[in-house]
Amino acid sequence: MAASSSISDPNPEMQTPKRKTDLLLITSRQNERYKFLKALTEPHRRKKRGEFLMEGVTFVSEALDEEAWKVSLVAVTPKCAETEGGRRIIAKGQSKGIPVILVAPALLNEIAPSKTPQGVVAVIQKPISERLERLTPPKSCTVVVLENLQDPANVGAILRIADAVGAFAILYTKGSADPYAPKAVRASAGSILSVPVLPIASVAEAHPWLKEHGFQIVVTFPHDGENCFTATYSQRVAIIFGNEAKGVSAEAATMADLKVSIPMVGQAPSLNVSVAAGVLLYELLRRQRGW
Repeated sequence: MAASSSISDPNPEMQTPKRKTDLLLITSRQNERYKFLKALTEPHRRKKRGEFLMEGVTFVSEALDEEAWKVSLVAVTPKCAETEGGRRIIAKGQSKGIPVILVAPALLNEIAPSKTPQGVVAVIQKPISERLERLTPPKSCTVVVLENLQDPANVGAILRIADAVGAFAILYTKGSADPYAPKAVRASAGSILSVPVLPIASVAEAHPWLKEHGFQIVVTFPHDGENCFTATYSQRVAIIFGNEAKGVSAEAATMADLKVSIPMVGQAPSLNVSVAAGVLLYELLRRQRGW
């Protein structure tokens, strides 16, 4: 089913045209559609509308191919519209009844999160979040818990890794960066649409569900934990990654069944949290698959 625009068209010239050459070029910050796009860079507006921004030719194109019903608007710059990728995006959007507009580069640069925007953003409907207590995990699986991570790029990168290893779900606590923030969405490389992402107030809120379903709660530490490559893991693991500067909270540490560290032989005192997540999640995948 084709998606409809998330905002109304106040006059005829705002209607989505049938041909690329007819696309409306938005140059004013007073334009309602520009203001709508700009609003989605703010967390409370994303939450209220249930939509977020996705940037990049590849990611927007894949969204139009795989989950077009979630796309409610596409905005491209005139330069992008003349490229092969831009023309494909416009054709895909128009063929599926999705509004496509042209936006002046200066305006799109204020919306896109990257330093070198590719000239296209799409408005995507947020997946409907399941309630944690309604989820039934498979016999062998991994749940990723993000506790107070502050950098949206780290959040997005871990989402991408979690998707790659087939994680069952990602939980993020209050105080963590919004996984639907533009920088997090871009860093996730589209994985934000592939893995269940659930907000929780704290690790303590998820603890009863995790224990009810037999999850081993694993907490990561830069030092003084068991060697992650020789530790013993259960079939169901919930692994907690803490704040970039402070690590996991004392509360989360007290709930741990296992504390692990990544061995380091050089001078680096620690790893970036997303790099550590990559190492540990692939080690869990290796164990689960018997590789």
